Amino acid sequence: MKELNNLDQLADKIYQEGIEKAQRESKAILSAAEAERAKLLAVAKEEAKKIVTDAKREADRIARSNEQEIIRKGKQLISDLKVKIHQVVADKVLVNNTQAALADVSFLQQAILEAIHSWEADSLELVLPQKLENKLEEAFQNSVREHAKNLIISFDDRMSEGFKITERDQAYQISFTENDFIELFTPYLEEQTAQLLFTSEM
Repeated sequence: MKELNNLDQLADKIYQEGIEKAQRESKAILSAAEAERAKLLAVAKEEAKKIVTDAKREADRIARSNEQEIIRKGKQLISDLKVKIHQVVADKVLVNNTQAALADVSFLQQAILEAIHSWEADSLELVLPQKLENKLEEAFQNSVREHAKNLIISFDDRMSEGFKITERDQAYQISFTENDFIELFTPYLEEQTAQLLFTSEM
């Protein structure tokens, strides 16, 4: 009976030691698992932080890039708008008025007289559009010849408006067509328009 009790005690002891060992191993496994979990969580947090930082940096870069592009486009739009305004003003003011002025025979006569009066030469030729041949009075032609004795007045059907003055001996010519007047006054008109409408230079 005593031996049976000793066997029971031995069995209980072995059982207890097995439970304790299993508990220790279980705790070790749980501890290792917790440590691994904490490590993975730390890595994940660090990675998430890096992703957020990179995302913010990229968002800032895109925002700056978009802002710069908007500014560039805005400046280009303003520049294009100024050019368009200059074109509209030139068309409305310069082109229309030049056409009207050159179609006015009295203005044309005055311009011719001023041009020839300032020209000191004896071998001048005045070339006018063919359509003006019957519109220029004889008194005007005589008045012109008072300033240039040997002046030759001719008419050219290839000219639509304005006039040309040629110095025959020197083969020198000055043109006063619509395009010449527009080209002459456009820079001045652009400067005046910019001063009138814009606070900054083109």
